[in-house]
Amino acid sequence: MDLIINNHVIDANVEDILKHIQDLTNGRYLKNIIRRGDNIAITCPTHKDGQESHPSCYVYNNTNSDNVPFGWYRCFTCNDQGPLYKLVSICLSITIEDAKQWLVDNYSNTFVERSIDLPLIDLNNKVQNNYLDESILGNYAYYHPYMFQRGLTEEVILKFRIGFDIESNAITFPVWDEHNNLIGITRRNVSNKFFHIPANMGKPIYLLNFVINENITDVVVCESQLDALKCWAWGIPAIALLGTGTKKQYNILNKCGIRFYHLALDGDLAGEHGVKRFVENIRNDVFVDIIQIPQNKDVNDLSKDEFLSLKRVNKESIL
Repeated sequence: MDLIINNHVIDANVEDILKHIQDLTNGRYLKNIIRRGDNIAITCPTHKDGQESHPSCYVYNNTNSDNVPFGWYRCFTCNDQGPLYKLVSICLSITIEDAKQWLVDNYSNTFVERSIDLPLIDLNNKVQNNYLDESILGNYAYYHPYMFQRGLTEEVILKFRIGFDIESNAITFPVWDEHNNLIGITRRNVSNKFFHIPANMGKPIYLLNFVINENITDVVVCESQLDALKCWAWGIPAIALLGTGTKKQYNILNKCGIRFYHLALDGDLAGEHGVKRFVENIRNDVFVDIIQIPQNKDVNDLSKDEFLSLKRVNKESIL
């Protein structure tokens, strides 16, 4: 569990922070820094004028079995304890606020914004054993700059409950099935772009429940969640196959009320195969418009004007 100070994540190992303090004080405080399992033992700075001979104070490098917060310190001799910034304040002889800022300036590369008024979506469903309780989404009610870098708007983020998981450094995308049951949370890491789909979730149709709830009959079909969300940010309803389509997904689509599909799969060989598979499996009484996404690009690589231009051109190729 990370330490968040003034909306900044402290991206550091506690041991590195303690050694930094040790260097700044020329060993005056924290004479001994000894790793003990996942945690760190130090000489306590608050009794014996910081000059005790054996470490009696522990700083927790992660959450332990007693649910002690990350960075929390406790001396088992004098019982002084508190958050990491209090320890910094004592050792560097600065105020608590200055200690917080020192940690942010030296050990934070990630800014997050807590969303206070995240609206709830009334899905009118009963939580069953194989579904998730939507209260879990409160754990990820953060903004991250990456969301806006990928063209998402605040309206889209709130509507579809997009969040940020501090522990995995990933954007979170809640996924509902067509009956409005929360079936999983997918993640996209903001550093290495790794995309994770829970193993037991299968391949749902992302955002189809919103399309059904709003009685939308004309949609864009994308491969990725970010592509579909970008369309919604442009005011264009879209769904995502989380790939190029499966038999189960086609069976679901063939039972819903969508009557006009604009295929905007990626401009690569897999996207071409996906288009062919979609046309072969979708019911015959719907319209399918194939949008030719430029080679080696996807929807998220395009501007709204570029996408609309392609959409208009390809509307003549209705199958």
